[in-house]
Amino acid sequence: MARKRRRSILERFRRIFRYIYLRLARVGGDPRHIGLGFAVGVFLGIFPTFGVGAPLALLIASLLRWNRISAVLGTLVMNPFTTPFFWTLSGSLGAAIFRVDAKKVLQSVGDGERMKSLSEAALIYLTGNTIISLAGAVVSYFVSRNLVMAYRENRQKLWKQTHPSSKPDP
Repeated sequence: MARKRRRSILERFRRIFRYIYLRLARVGGDPRHIGLGFAVGVFLGIFPTFGVGAPLALLIASLLRWNRISAVLGTLVMNPFTTPFFWTLSGSLGAAIFRVDAKKVLQSVGDGERMKSLSEAALIYLTGNTIISLAGAVVSYFVSRNLVMAYRENRQKLWKQTHPSSKPDP
């Protein structure tokens, strides 16, 4: 039995995002609702929901009648490869907003100096994370909606080229 070749981290990262793209582009429905579902998924994926991001995205998308599949796919943006990036970015942005040295705050929490520093660090992190989550949701809405529309246009052009005498696929 042949051993599987180990993929590099970059290759794994590329495969994850290619999977998300292909699943998102091929999902049926209105591109606007697909984008809105994906955006709510991205928001809940980046925001610290402690494991309930996907079910919560599914619930919100269902209640608002947005695309449920794209909502769950959006939560996959936060994965073991992107987590350190978003955590660092959230902490750094929060520290910049509060004009605090992020290293000192996180170190005081790590040393367990006092409960007040823990609540301050949480406030700093959540402030930065909320902004990052909102920005990610807005960007992902436009990107996903435009990707779905471009994918469908290309598919329509390909259909017309291969079936010139037929009616196009609805």
